[in-house]
Amino acid sequence: MAATNSTATDWARRDARVVQHPHGDAADPDRLVLVRGKGSTLWDVEGREYIDAHAGAWLTQVGHGREELAKVAAEQMSALAHFTIMNDFANPPTIEFCEKLVERAPKNIAKVRLMGSGSEADDEALQLVRLFHYRRGQPQRTKILVLRGSYHGRTYGGAELAGGRPGIGEVPDGAIMLTPPWPYHAELFGGENLTDFCVRELEQAIARVGAENIAAMFGELVMGPAGMIPAPDDYWPRMVEVLRSHGILFVADEVVTAFGRAGAWYTSLDYHLAPDIIVLAKGIASGYVPLGALLLDGDVADVLDGASGGGSYAGHLMASAVASANIDIIERENLLEASRLRGAQFLEELRELLNLPVVGDVRGRGLMVGVELVSDKTTRQPLLDRFPNLKKDIDRFVRTRHGVILGIHGGTIALTPPLVITPREVSRVVDAVGDTLARVNIHTGRID
Repeated sequence: MAATNSTATDWARRDARVVQHPHGDAADPDRLVLVRGKGSTLWDVEGREYIDAHAGAWLTQVGHGREELAKVAAEQMSALAHFTIMNDFANPPTIEFCEKLVERAPKNIAKVRLMGSGSEADDEALQLVRLFHYRRGQPQRTKILVLRGSYHGRTYGGAELAGGRPGIGEVPDGAIMLTPPWPYHAELFGGENLTDFCVRELEQAIARVGAENIAAMFGELVMGPAGMIPAPDDYWPRMVEVLRSHGILFVADEVVTAFGRAGAWYTSLDYHLAPDIIVLAKGIASGYVPLGALLLDGDVADVLDGASGGGSYAGHLMASAVASANIDIIERENLLEASRLRGAQFLEELRELLNLPVVGDVRGRGLMVGVELVSDKTTRQPLLDRFPNLKKDIDRFVRTRHGVILGIHGGTIALTPPLVITPREVSRVVDAVGDTLARVNIHTGRID
């Protein structure tokens, strides 16, 4: 562990000199320098305590400070930390871990490809769906269907799936954008039933582009960065039915939703889906090691057999051992049920905030909970579009006044704590969010 005898100010200065933070502001002198965690609690370098309602990046399912996982990592590293699984090399920890993934997956899933992160895994999936059609004599099937506002990683493939990002140049094959299934924003559907509208839009897009040109659809089963948006229960089954009828593969992006984050091992199971590919990361090892994976349908795996990919760290022994132990903890402590119970508690207690002028919607699935902020409840105008600086103000106020760390994404406060969060901690987080939002002046965008 790094020495912690320096002050927070000292660490902040050192950080500002050498570390470039994603989404960070180099001119911002504030840094929260964290040094320790246990369960849903974090401590900074000066000993201040915080409730973690963010789980790092929505991934610390089993909580912080799990000595069991540290011991597994140390023992495996002492024996053999890593050796490639390319060609005919194999190892017991990776085999056992992949068996656990497949045993808990939809019944059509047969094989696992191991990656280093969720972005890598999404990028690999993008390559594989095109290779699948190429090997079946349909190389023209390259187009991809995605939901507007969805997120599928930071790689160049992720940029393509987002329809491009400013400043990185043109992506090779722009994605076909579809309306997101966002129940709160009924104006998106022109008064029509949400699922009926989206299914019709999908059919029209396929007719316009030509099914023979479309490789796959990528979908977050609960849209995370867009604002913690669960789809209606009939949405994904009906959308996938249309894809199947046209020979279009379905890639379920479960980087966020799996391993209990949305209340199940895989949200695909809750929706009774049989995806061709499932993309995994985040909670797969609760953040104790970086890891990602692809689960492949049996028929898809047969076509793709022998295809290159995965990278140097695929099948990392230590990562596989830790991730396997992570699954054991989730199962032993019944954290899937805990996610559902604490998520329901969040929703029940947060609904009181709907009386506040800045709260438009409260929603969630498992411990993916969102509080959407608006400046006008009739038009549903996003509050943070009108007052962009308020995002940082809310984040810092909740942290400094109440000792709660949370995230704000897509104009929505995202509450995604470790699955081990207690009922009392849930209530403390709700109280902190409620007090903060009650102080927001909807006319000035300031916290009074």
